[in-house]
Amino acid sequence: MDLQQLPPLTALRAFAAAAQAGSVVGAADRLKVTHSAVSHQLRLIEAWLGCKLFERHAAGVTLTDAGRRLFACTARALDDIGQVCAEIRGQRPATALTLACPGSFMLQWLIPRLDDFEARHPQVVLNLQTGSDLGRLRAGHVDALVYCGRGTHPREVSEILLAENDIGPICTPAQAKALARPRDVLSHALLGTESYPAGWTIWAQAHGLDAARLRPRRSFGQWIYMIQATIAGLGVGIAPSVLVREELAQARIAAPLGFVPSGDRISLCVLRRRAQEPAIAALADWLGTLHGQPAAG
Repeated sequence: MDLQQLPPLTALRAFAAAAQAGSVVGAADRLKVTHSAVSHQLRLIEAWLGCKLFERHAAGVTLTDAGRRLFACTARALDDIGQVCAEIRGQRPATALTLACPGSFMLQWLIPRLDDFEARHPQVVLNLQTGSDLGRLRAGHVDALVYCGRGTHPREVSEILLAENDIGPICTPAQAKALARPRDVLSHALLGTESYPAGWTIWAQAHGLDAARLRPRRSFGQWIYMIQATIAGLGVGIAPSVLVREELAQARIAAPLGFVPSGDRISLCVLRRRAQEPAIAALADWLGTLHGQPAAG
């Protein structure tokens, strides 16, 4: 073994973290170091090799051809090292999974229940990223992602249905008294989201209302902001039932008109060749509790 043929190992570790996270910021979070420290190590290994390993862009980094070759080898080697070290220490090796999901889903549903997943599956370390770009899954930057929509996926992607995405009007308990029929929403200030602008249109069509009359007075970037605005009494919002279970259980909001199918589905997407891996199967089974009761407050 010629150690002179190896790049600086600290730089190699930073490279692997950035390749897996798809960003320098994500790598810094994983390694518990600063953004600049990771950037320095990436420049160091690229200088040592004499070629670019990443293409930098506003959304993060993507691997070049040379980067993909190095990452494929590095990932296997680091996994082997980690497993052997765990065996030497007499421990069962933990499996790290990176899960990407929409920000509102992460904050409203996933994070409040994360301690339950860790208690049930202590050997699976779940790292979270926002987003639902299938390209990141196919490139190996994430191990799984939560998808909400109705489109088709590439053949190499396996989709595991978690729940139908039902939507409905939400408001404060006080406002709920004035919402006895669907058309009653017309007399209230409506709230919407830029991330799901069709919400009110879909709901209106389900109740035979003129969708043109249900134009939101205020629109928020994501559902989580609109939910908080609804709690504050700024108007009547439209939201998926899965994102407001906790607020409904605590009577912070009400859904007096119930929920209707939106035609979208909430799914876990993984690469088909990895769908049977124990850690991914455990995650899929646990996420199936989307059908269940809200988490304890």
